[in-house]
Amino acid sequence: MAVREPQALIVSVDPGSIADQLGLRPGDRINRVNGQPPRDIIDWDLWTAAEELDLLVTHEDGREDLYTFGKDVHEDLGLGFETELFTPLRTCNNDCPFCFVLQAPPGLRPTVYVKDDDYRLSFLHGHFVTLTNMTEQHIERVLHQQLSPLHVSVHASSPAARRELLGNQKADVGWRTMTTLLDAGLECHTQIVCCPGVNDGVVLNETVEALRALGPGVLSVGVVPVGLTRFQSNPTMRPMTPAEAGATIDAIDAFRSAASATPVYAADELYLEAGRPIPPDAYYDDYCQLDNGIGLVRLLLDEVDDLAMDLPTEPVEGRLTMVTGEYGALFLPPLVELLNRVPGFSAELAVVRNDLFGGNVACAGLLAGADIIAQVGPRPGRVVALPRRAVDKQERLIDSVTLDELSAALEAEVIVADSPLELAVALGLLPPAEDDAVIWLSS
Repeated sequence: MAVREPQALIVSVDPGSIADQLGLRPGDRINRVNGQPPRDIIDWDLWTAAEELDLLVTHEDGREDLYTFGKDVHEDLGLGFETELFTPLRTCNNDCPFCFVLQAPPGLRPTVYVKDDDYRLSFLHGHFVTLTNMTEQHIERVLHQQLSPLHVSVHASSPAARRELLGNQKADVGWRTMTTLLDAGLECHTQIVCCPGVNDGVVLNETVEALRALGPGVLSVGVVPVGLTRFQSNPTMRPMTPAEAGATIDAIDAFRSAASATPVYAADELYLEAGRPIPPDAYYDDYCQLDNGIGLVRLLLDEVDDLAMDLPTEPVEGRLTMVTGEYGALFLPPLVELLNRVPGFSAELAVVRNDLFGGNVACAGLLAGADIIAQVGPRPGRVVALPRRAVDKQERLIDSVTLDELSAALEAEVIVADSPLELAVALGLLPPAEDDAVIWLSS
C-alpha cells in the first residue's frame, strides 16, 4: 500500500498576508516547499525562512498550482494549519508499568489514550519522550535541524532498571540516542519518574550521577513521584509513602549541595506528599520544568502574596466556589482567605476526591466532571472556578463533560482560570492585566 505523502491542511489565512495575496484559502494543502514535502511545522518554519520560495499547492477543488515568489527572509506567509504535524504522530513502543495511558478508565477524552512519544512535540512543547523509537533518519534530522533542547524521560541509567521501567528489552536505545545528541552539542531536560522500591534510593543516586556525568548539555533533572490509578495492576508499582517522599527530597537536596552544572529538582508533589514546606523561589532557578509540576505551587503562593496588595478595599459583591483536587487543599486556603478579606465577597474551597481515577491521583488538572457534580452539588448564585488545565480546547473535562453541562448541573456560572491574578480579574476584583498570567492553579 502506498504511503500518503505529507500534506499540510490550511485552516486559516491572515488577511493581507502573502498567502492571501497568492489566493490560498482554507481547505488548500501545501504539498511541497522548494520541492520537499514538509513533515511538520518545524520544516515549514525553517524552509519558508528564505528569500525565494516554490510552493506546490493542491486546492480544495483538486486543482494543483505551483507558486514561485520572493519575500523577506523572516516574513511570515500568514498561514494556519490544522495540526503542527503533517505526518502521523510517533507513538510509544514501550510498556512502562506506570504508564498513565494504560491506567486510564474507558470513556475519557480520546486524546487521553494517545501514547505520544514524538520528538517533534518534545522540541515544540516540552513533551517528555523516551527516544526509544528514534530511527537513524530521525537522529540525523534532529542533528541537522538542531532541534534542542529535547525533554527526555530517563527513569534510570542502568540497563536492567531501564528495561524494567520501560518494559522494553531495547530500552538502552533511548539512553544511547540521548548521549549521541549530547555528544553533538545538543541539550536536553530530563525527568525521573520515581517508583518506590524500583528506582529510588541507590538507583536514583546512580541515575543522577550518570546524568550529571554527561556534562552541561543535561540542563536539568526533574524527579517526580509515580502516579497510579485504581486500574493499575502491576505488583511492583505502589505510591510513595510520606516517609519515602521525604527521603527522596533529602536525596535530591544532597545532589543539589554537590557541585555540578546540572541542577536537580523535586516535584511539588513530593513536598505535598511529605508534608514539607514548598522551597523558596531561588530553588527553581528559571522554572525550566514548570510543565512537569516543578515550581507551580511556589509561583502560586508568591502571586497570592503579591495579590494581597492589590485587592479592593471597597465592597464587591460576589460568591465564589473554587474547585480543586486533594493536593490543592494543602496550599489554596491562603488564596481563599485573601479573597474573603474583600468586603462583600465570599469565597469557599470545594475539595474534590478523584473517584474516576482513584489511586494517588490528587491534582485538580485531572478532575472529572462527574466527580465535581457528585461532590460539589448545586451552587445556585455562586461562581464556580476550575483550573484551566482541567479542560481542553473544546472546554471538556477529562471525562468529556463540557463546561456548559457542568454549569447546568451545578446551577452556577462556571469559569476557568490559570492563576490567582486571572481569577481576580474574572471575578471583577481587579482590572484586566496588561501581561498574561503565568501562575497555575492545576495542582
